[in-house]
Amino acid sequence: MCGITGIVAIEDRIDATVLQQMNDRLAHRGPDGEGFLLVSGSFGDLRHSFQRRAQVGDDVPVRVGLGHRRLAILDLSERGAQPMGTRDQRTWISFNGEIYNHPELRNELESAGHTFQTKTDTEVLLHAYVQWGPDCLARIDGMFAFALWDSQAGRLFCARDRLGIKPFYYATPKGHFIFASEIKALLAFPEIKAEADSQAVIGFLVHGNCDYAERTLFRHIHALPAGHAITLDAATGRTDVRRYWSLELRQERGTGDAAHVDRVRDSLVKTVRSHLLSDVRAGSCLSGGLDSSTLVGVIGKLWREDRDATSAIGDRLYTFTSCYERQRAFDEREYALAAADAVGARAHLVFPSPDDFWSNFERLAWHQDMPFGSLSFYAQWRVMRAAREAGVKVLIDGQGGDEVFGGYAKFRYAYLASLLQSGRLAAATQELRGMLRHGDRYVLDVRQGFRYLPAPVRRFLNVDSVLQRVLIGGWRDALTDESTPATRWWRYARQNANGSGPTPLQRIQMDDILIDTLPQLLRMEDRSSMAFSLEARVPLLDHHVVELGVSLPDHLKVNRGWSKFAVRQAMAGLLPETVRWRKTKLGFAAPDRTWIANDLRSRIDELLSGNLRCARYVDVPALRRWYRDNRNERANTESFLGLFRILSLEMWMGAFSLS
Repeated sequence: MCGITGIVAIEDRIDATVLQQMNDRLAHRGPDGEGFLLVSGSFGDLRHSFQRRAQVGDDVPVRVGLGHRRLAILDLSERGAQPMGTRDQRTWISFNGEIYNHPELRNELESAGHTFQTKTDTEVLLHAYVQWGPDCLARIDGMFAFALWDSQAGRLFCARDRLGIKPFYYATPKGHFIFASEIKALLAFPEIKAEADSQAVIGFLVHGNCDYAERTLFRHIHALPAGHAITLDAATGRTDVRRYWSLELRQERGTGDAAHVDRVRDSLVKTVRSHLLSDVRAGSCLSGGLDSSTLVGVIGKLWREDRDATSAIGDRLYTFTSCYERQRAFDEREYALAAADAVGARAHLVFPSPDDFWSNFERLAWHQDMPFGSLSFYAQWRVMRAAREAGVKVLIDGQGGDEVFGGYAKFRYAYLASLLQSGRLAAATQELRGMLRHGDRYVLDVRQGFRYLPAPVRRFLNVDSVLQRVLIGGWRDALTDESTPATRWWRYARQNANGSGPTPLQRIQMDDILIDTLPQLLRMEDRSSMAFSLEARVPLLDHHVVELGVSLPDHLKVNRGWSKFAVRQAMAGLLPETVRWRKTKLGFAAPDRTWIANDLRSRIDELLSGNLRCARYVDVPALRRWYRDNRNERANTESFLGLFRILSLEMWMGAFSLS
């Protein structure tokens, strides 16, 4: 796990000191070393130089530069340093990520005549490109973002993993192509100014999303979308962006429920085993929810049956859980400790606090590159910090389980609507009873389910947020946008579920995975972990698991009010029953409402009394009045989330000196 940077000069030459500055901004991603590839000369006569610092004489016409910051996870020796090149120096790579099937690929490549000098997955990926070219992407399993310089073809080939677990940003200032793992590194390039994309900013305030495929909140800076590759012709500057993977439904043999559940169990065991491959200590996040508890349960199974597969966890598994003494409604330690005790893990409890959050707010904004939508991301930050302090360098996390296996309330509602649409009234009644039996608060009080309501219904019930009152002028129009996620979800749910394509529930899953939910969560995961030089791995987002999970029949996701039903069935005997059949779901929540309304009031009052950078979007006097009039958590939850987004936007604008 690392940080990557690079510059290709199309018309001029590279300023190596700028490449060094870009790389320096990623020091937190790789404290174990740095390196540079500098390619000089004309494209017909290239010379390659690997250096520890990016230094060249003024008379050296450098045309291509790759930078790297190393977090050593596999093969900790100097042989693993990057950028890494082939023996003939024709092909070089700067790589961030993990290739989980690299042992199998290594064997295949050795059979084809390749020889290796290291035990790294980086070298396997490098040789996979030499053997198969861009088609190597179809063969590799893992999380990755890399840039590969092919001197023979005169091109830079870059790719991002199928789900977008690892980041890749780029820009095209005049005469150059530049890229990096984080936006802040690109801002070190002199011609790239920190300018906000106002339309994207309003999108964040209204929808809570910053990650829109290739669009970011910075003008002129793009994200390479998940499952895409980009090729740059270094001589002409022409770029070609192409999709190499799409999320599609799988047709499995053996279609009975028992066969599906067996496949889920086997898939979970296989992916967790591959994600435990490490030469440094690995631990696990453990919220107490079903996803992280499932991973801990599978690790426990492997620990009992295959000690070699679990050598990275040391003498015992370390788990890390966020807890709240004063807000016990958000405290899940009862379930987390049950899951940890069942596998003999050593549980580390972390206690986020309002004061600590506020003192780290701007630092969080800087590390995240873009604003974040709730305090749950600060809780994640604290868990990552605790893991690093405990000596863990690789952290297994349950990110993605809700999207992949159907954990959110909206999936229950989509399934219920599908049953009603298809005339299956008995089944729909059974599902509704199950929801009520499990205490579904959104069914019992629809105003609490604001995020699942289409815009017209939200307006009718008057449950929209503080943003209705404080957004300036034309920006307020975004609140009535009929293309909001909730509106799309209900449109899907009204469609007939008996066709040959995806069901409404599956379409919502695909939206969450590719557009609405997961991209931002993965940015948070990456930045929070890398802020502490920690590698976070997400086994539930192995693309084989994702394809399997989305393809499951709806009734194995939602069944009599139970969410993620197939996973609950698959984990029989591997989880305590109190966790496996837990009815409550918090979704790694934090006490946003209480902290904003009470604990942080003096800090927020002080902030709002000053000159706010976000005043170009927000009517600050109206915001002050709203906050003054809504003490003691009187306003609805949506309003407090809207306020938090404004605060987060302000901190982000300050962290990057935006106006």
